[in-house]
Amino acid sequence: MSSGGDRLLELEVGQRASLARTITGEDVADFARLSGDRNALHLDEEFAARTEFGQRVVHGFLHASLLSTLVGTKLPGRGALYVSQSIAFTRPVFIGDTVEASAAVECIDLETRLVTLRTEIARSDGDVVMRGTATVRVLRLSEEKPREALRPAGAAAGLLEGRVALVTGASRGIGRATAALFARNGATVWINYYKSRRAAEDLCQSIAESGGSCRLVQADVTRENDIARMTDEIAAEGGLDILVNNAGPKIVSRPFARLEWQAMADAYEQIVGSAFRVTQAALPALKTSRGSIVTVLSTAALGRTAHNWLPYVAAKSALLAMNKNLAQELGPDGVRVNMISPSMVDTDLVSDVPERMRQMTVSGTPLRRLATAEDVAGAALMLASPYAGFVTGENLLVTGGAYMH
Repeated sequence: MSSGGDRLLELEVGQRASLARTITGEDVADFARLSGDRNALHLDEEFAARTEFGQRVVHGFLHASLLSTLVGTKLPGRGALYVSQSIAFTRPVFIGDTVEASAAVECIDLETRLVTLRTEIARSDGDVVMRGTATVRVLRLSEEKPREALRPAGAAAGLLEGRVALVTGASRGIGRATAALFARNGATVWINYYKSRRAAEDLCQSIAESGGSCRLVQADVTRENDIARMTDEIAAEGGLDILVNNAGPKIVSRPFARLEWQAMADAYEQIVGSAFRVTQAALPALKTSRGSIVTVLSTAALGRTAHNWLPYVAAKSALLAMNKNLAQELGPDGVRVNMISPSMVDTDLVSDVPERMRQMTVSGTPLRRLATAEDVAGAALMLASPYAGFVTGENLLVTGGAYMH
């Protein structure tokens, strides 16, 4: 069976990997500086000479850190997250020693995406200096699609020619795909990000290399001062025609009995509050251009709603009501307000969802797959384009047929 790029499915019980390193005095000094562990046994030659070892001993966690390198680069590799590590130090390591860290897969749990590794570090003379067991979670990564594959065959070009768009939360997932698609269709795109500057810069470079136009704008869209600075920066460069409210937090999954009201308040602030503040700040420019607003919702807030996701679905439900109300109020000003409700989208936002639930979603979808960020971006393009010039107050379902009106 093809792994479809999922690293977890490429692993096998018994699979091994290793890496070696010679520990230097500079390594010990750097570790002491970073950790604050300035034990004389590690740093003072004279002190160490009077101990039973007769020389400086390397910090145990210095060579143990090789396991982190091994897990993150080789086994399982990119996207691996340490959950636990048992450690038994059996021999000291000295400056100048070459040590080899190794790991072997003992167990793979596809449901929880947890991998158990038998870990060991040995000196070049064969003496084992550390043994243990690691538990590592293999994160699910969104598939990286070739740039030429992102645009469907025969797609119309220039639908947004001459327009200026702001996409919040555009450094990854749905926002990233939307910004890229808008730029390919002629829009100048403002790429909003909060902390993921490197991802935003990578997207901007990709758009520029493809001949598109974009700008980066950093802002926490839950903070009024940040939003004001962002909209002022956009206004200084010209107008705004399209606003895509996409930014949102990770989902809190918890039964009602274990919820505190603060989780509800936080979700409302991060999901509804951010869209409220950004929309209000951008509204003067959108009224001038008779522009459009597209807000990303979720089918998790529709029908029976998603089990154990109360803060998220309550906030998304409020956002749906807010946008329907705005569509009525802003219609006379020529501003269109529409929404998109995708079913489960294969992004890092749902990386914690168990594989069993993902497969249940696929089996209940007529098109027999999860939605992609590009599917949602396509819907946003349609709603922002002139072809939707008489569409407002609409909540467009992007579900592969899983939900039907």
